[in-house]
Amino acid sequence: MVWRIRTSYFLVFVLLLSAARVSWAQTPAPVLRPNQQAPVLTDRAPVLSSTARPDPEKNYRIGPGDVLDIRVFNRPELSGDRRVNEAGRIRLPFIEEFTAACLTEAEIAQQITEKYQKYLRDPQVDVLVKEYKSQPVAVIGAVSNPARFQMQRRVRLLELLTYAGGPTNRAGETIHIIHSDDFDFCAVNLPGKPAAAPGSKSATPSEEPEAGTISILTALSSIKLRDLLSGKIEANVYVQPGDVVSIPEAEQVFVTGAVNRPGAFSLTNKLTLSQAIAQAGGINMEGAQGRVHLIRQDPATDKRTEKIFRLSDIHKNKIADVALLPNDIIEVPNSMLRAASRNLLGVSISMLAALPYFIIR
Repeated sequence: MVWRIRTSYFLVFVLLLSAARVSWAQTPAPVLRPNQQAPVLTDRAPVLSSTARPDPEKNYRIGPGDVLDIRVFNRPELSGDRRVNEAGRIRLPFIEEFTAACLTEAEIAQQITEKYQKYLRDPQVDVLVKEYKSQPVAVIGAVSNPARFQMQRRVRLLELLTYAGGPTNRAGETIHIIHSDDFDFCAVNLPGKPAAAPGSKSATPSEEPEAGTISILTALSSIKLRDLLSGKIEANVYVQPGDVVSIPEAEQVFVTGAVNRPGAFSLTNKLTLSQAIAQAGGINMEGAQGRVHLIRQDPATDKRTEKIFRLSDIHKNKIADVALLPNDIIEVPNSMLRAASRNLLGVSISMLAALPYFIIR
């Protein structure tokens, strides 16, 4: 009886093994294309792409004028503050003067460690920038808070303008960046010449400056304020050390006479005669709409010309609206008839107020 049970288990095992072989035989093997390699399994971690790695150009590069806090572990006589001189070099006890400009904090610490290995056993050196003095930029002109800034990292133009409070409503259409070669210390922060901004001129090979000078063509970059504020990437350039960002005030036109808000108005965009009067609050009750004077001065000859326009003709499209030029003067004279009528009305009201007042019961 026991033998029969064992025989039955053995037959069941044989049948299951046969079914498994049939199933394996029916499973297709993976097919590789002619140029495809078989996948390789590895226990290595995936390598980060180059875009995810830290950008070495974002590290602050030491420059002349910076003050470094150098600390040597258990060696207070070797530690202390050191200012980088105008040549970009620093001097420490027992070691010769060496170049620190254009190096990062970690690179300077490594150099000091290697130099002190002659005198110390396994020196531990730490370097920190205590005062930033080598990368100044300035913002002047039509901004809310003109100021001078010290950069501790790379800064784009739009971000710098936010620190200066942004452009005012009198700002012109163009931003000028005046470059300086006095702060050309590092090839990382200043790769060659200052990058030409969109619309700016750049020097040709035949116009290269002599050694130690900077070409006037590369010393100035111009960027449209509208392009920068609209978010165009090519307009939002990096500001370089020593740059002076200037936003000139826009040219102005002047509206005087019988208007509600006479004054000067910025010529930031195309401005016409009727638009300027509208910005001045319109013509008041005593103004003569039929005798609007436009006084224009020729900048070449200083000769002044005067033309008279009827504002109603411009509104009815009988004549074209006149585009204004810088320093144009719009004068709206008083209407004698309206002034006389207004004075007569005032006199009449005064006379009525002077009459005796009786109550009839």
